[in-house]
Amino acid sequence: MSKKGTETIPKEFRCAATGKALYLPVITTEGVAYSFAALFEMFATAEGGLPICKATQEPIRFFPGVCQPLHLFMMSEFRTSMRGRKQQDEADMFEKFGLGMPALPDTPEDESDDGWMELFTCPVSDELVYEPCGLSSGSMVSAYCVPEKGFKKDPDRLIACSLHFQAPKKCLALEAMVKTKFPKEYGQRANDLAKQGIQATGEHATGSYAQFPQDEYIHWGLGCEGCGIWPIVGKAWYDADCPDKVGFHLCDQCYTFGYHRRVITGRFNQNHMPKNTMKEVQQNDFM
Repeated sequence: MSKKGTETIPKEFRCAATGKALYLPVITTEGVAYSFAALFEMFATAEGGLPICKATQEPIRFFPGVCQPLHLFMMSEFRTSMRGRKQQDEADMFEKFGLGMPALPDTPEDESDDGWMELFTCPVSDELVYEPCGLSSGSMVSAYCVPEKGFKKDPDRLIACSLHFQAPKKCLALEAMVKTKFPKEYGQRANDLAKQGIQATGEHATGSYAQFPQDEYIHWGLGCEGCGIWPIVGKAWYDADCPDKVGFHLCDQCYTFGYHRRVITGRFNQNHMPKNTMKEVQQNDFM
């Protein structure tokens, strides 16, 4: 707390675009944390191309899902500040784009240490996440558990499709979060891994994104609700039964993987059911 009684937000927990406290945080492949509304605005207003990361100056190709563990941590750790951030971001999103924000709980089901430990458990190693990386699905995973060129399958909704060949980079915001909640346990994980001779791979993103033929059609303004690629390149699919203004879209790779056969809530709370009819997007359909 500052002398005036207001909360001080460490720089690790501030949006790379706005410098304000992260609300509904999303983590890029390069490990950079943005507020959902800020990153969406960057995608929506990018002129004839992709948004450029404020931290790395590299193009951002995927719009990730909200990282729920970090969202819950922010809402719990900085309660006073986050009330204002929530109101402001939701108002701005509706005023600028006529859209609501993702509907996520503000408190975990279990606020005990055991509950937080479960939230911070790596889905691959089943241990406390170490040098955590944010994935396009909004999940987080230990850097040493990520294959060198990223996940090429989607066994547990880690990364949705084969377009994402690049392994993610360690996220400082996620690491700071875990260290804040479990400093002793995090240090012990480092010691345990060192004894096993395991070296984390999350310092640098490796691999490269899938390349598309230059003549592939680009669906400007359409993002995939599976892997998060934005804009969708090549064949795209939409839910013909989705009543929501923003619609529900998948890239061809996620469609081929069968994402449309799952119950999915989209980034803007669109409800997709397996019984819904998917149709191919025709060029200029949504321009």
